[in-house]
Amino acid sequence: MTQTTLPTQPQARVYDINRFRDAPFIDFNDEQKKVVEALLETLVPCLSQKEEEELVAKLCYSPNSPYAEESVRKFAHVSGNTPESIEAFKHTIFRAVSPDKHSEVLGLLSHLSTPQGTQFLSGRNEAFYDLNREERERILLEWKKSPVSQQRSIHSTLSTIGLTAVYSVDSKLCSILGLETIDEKKEEPWEPKRENLKRFPLIDPPKEALHYDAIVVGSGGGGGVTAAKLAEGGKSVLVIEKGKYFHEDDFVRNESVAYSSLYESGGFTSSRDGSISIASGSVIGGGTTVNWSISLKTQHFVREEWARQGLDHFVSPKFAEDLEKVCQRIGASTEGIRHNVPNQIMIDGCKNLGYPIEPLPQNTGGKPHECAYCFCGCQAGIKNGTMRTWLRDAIDHNAKFLTETKVMRVLMKDNKAIGVECRLKNGELVKVYADTVVVSAGSLSTPGVLLRSGLTNKHIGQNLYLHPAAALFGAFDQTIDCHIGSISTTLSNVAENIDGEGYGVKLEIPTTHLTSYSTLNTWRGAVAHKEIMMKYRNASPIVVLVRDKHPKACVKYDEKDNYLFEYELSKHDEKSTVIGVMHSCKVLVAAGARSIMVSQGNIDPFVFNDDEESRVDNPRFKEWLDAMVKFGYPTDSSAIISAHQMGTCRMGISPDVSVTKPTGETWEVKNLYVADASLFPTSSGVNPMVTVEAIALHVADSILSA
Repeated sequence: MTQTTLPTQPQARVYDINRFRDAPFIDFNDEQKKVVEALLETLVPCLSQKEEEELVAKLCYSPNSPYAEESVRKFAHVSGNTPESIEAFKHTIFRAVSPDKHSEVLGLLSHLSTPQGTQFLSGRNEAFYDLNREERERILLEWKKSPVSQQRSIHSTLSTIGLTAVYSVDSKLCSILGLETIDEKKEEPWEPKRENLKRFPLIDPPKEALHYDAIVVGSGGGGGVTAAKLAEGGKSVLVIEKGKYFHEDDFVRNESVAYSSLYESGGFTSSRDGSISIASGSVIGGGTTVNWSISLKTQHFVREEWARQGLDHFVSPKFAEDLEKVCQRIGASTEGIRHNVPNQIMIDGCKNLGYPIEPLPQNTGGKPHECAYCFCGCQAGIKNGTMRTWLRDAIDHNAKFLTETKVMRVLMKDNKAIGVECRLKNGELVKVYADTVVVSAGSLSTPGVLLRSGLTNKHIGQNLYLHPAAALFGAFDQTIDCHIGSISTTLSNVAENIDGEGYGVKLEIPTTHLTSYSTLNTWRGAVAHKEIMMKYRNASPIVVLVRDKHPKACVKYDEKDNYLFEYELSKHDEKSTVIGVMHSCKVLVAAGARSIMVSQGNIDPFVFNDDEESRVDNPRFKEWLDAMVKFGYPTDSSAIISAHQMGTCRMGISPDVSVTKPTGETWEVKNLYVADASLFPTSSGVNPMVTVEAIALHVADSILSA
């Protein structure tokens, strides 16, 4: 078997046909390239002498300033306009923008390359690249503050793509900002010595028709559990995964490389209107390979809500037992947790305010795990994702694995599933047969498999839930280093039940690396941007995770089977978001933050004066907080992200309201099951891994007892 290794840099021109969406490569003509060059030089420019002095004065001349003047001046001279950034700009459009919107982004660049187009979009009768930098900055800021939604969206789209391009490729920024260069393969001294894990036994692409008792499509939380239980039950099992297999030794601590190699479409991808960006794993182990280790059980009020829809299993002793089985198998525990600085800040802030705060269970078996890079795959082999647990159980019971292979459709005869047709990485189509097919491809892809197979249930692809999340940062006088330490170890439920019906938000701590930090902070001008980026090592984040209620959301597919998703944040969820942000701001201030940076486009950061204490009862802070809440969370100018997709093939008691039976079997085709987060009747409100795995145990038991 050939060993798979990760590249040392993201591959902008090599796309996996099964993991990336099918669209033409992005290329610029000469005029479009000149616009991009001008844009990058506007977003991250070499500052003028006057601007440099302004930046130095803001950062270095106040009492107790933590910023070195030499570093500030070096960063002032950095320009984002480099050949590498231009190539990364192309790659970001390709992977992050919905394929049906690629032409619109290229068209926007073309409009800005002409005097007429620039005048229509900004009122200036010169091509964008012919304007001086100060005028280009004014245009971007006018778009940001525009009453016209489309112009605010232009600002958001261009600045996000541009900043992603700059900070994902420019390694010299790390040294300027005082960041240590990460040894991508180094074993850390705090990590327990890892046992010698054997590589998975992958099968070669089949040359002849093969037959199994069961085929499981996908290897994440749903597929991994289902494969293990069916194999343990004596069935011959084939797991088909469109992502690659990487052994723990193959992972590297590199944000850009990990996104490009381990995630669906190479990283965060946006909705059709660009209002929200989502990330999902596409690798052996699926989301459990790249998630943050958070291991929360389904809460009682969610289980009761699902039971009120006729799904009594969720309040049964069996489901409670399955939740506990999952937690035992994955080693969910709060033992061994070592809080990093941002998590300790949330603990301190919540305690000072009297807010509830608790440790988050991690699937680490009680071992300390401070790598900060588990979203890049767990090099240490400590995180118990499915590739460390359930899939190894499946291997022990002779399950087989076929990777880099996309299931295109389920084969059927007499209204029964009899196998699958799948596409190999070379594009060849092959058929594999089985008595039972379980689709666990995730909420973005499972509906596509069912639709391509001819199922017509009206709920397929509908009812998409995302746990939309807003991030904010507090800047402190001391060094925080939010990119170091345990990823997420604390939770506050201070606002989890805003409406009295179990819907609200959870406050968690993300480990935030440089590229993500650059895009989660709204671009407010060149000097303001460089000031915020210089505060990176002093910034402490909080993420507000919303339990979404009745969003207008679905996933669809184009003629090339690319997923295209739509998501409109409801007024209810916008209110939840803002309330969560408000509480988070208070937590950071109560812990001593000297400034607060939120992601709402037209809310400037709040900064305490040098002679003011950091206090939540500060009149200016209270006034700013009231203005932030009143402003709301307009999605055309505020950063919203998601790492959880749920509900697109929900289970229920009738085909009139659901895609599958309570057992996970589809209403339309016998022996065709679903076992992943797409089964959720509503959003879970907690990180979904444990819920998915417990439901998969139920689906597997249903198959074995059928």
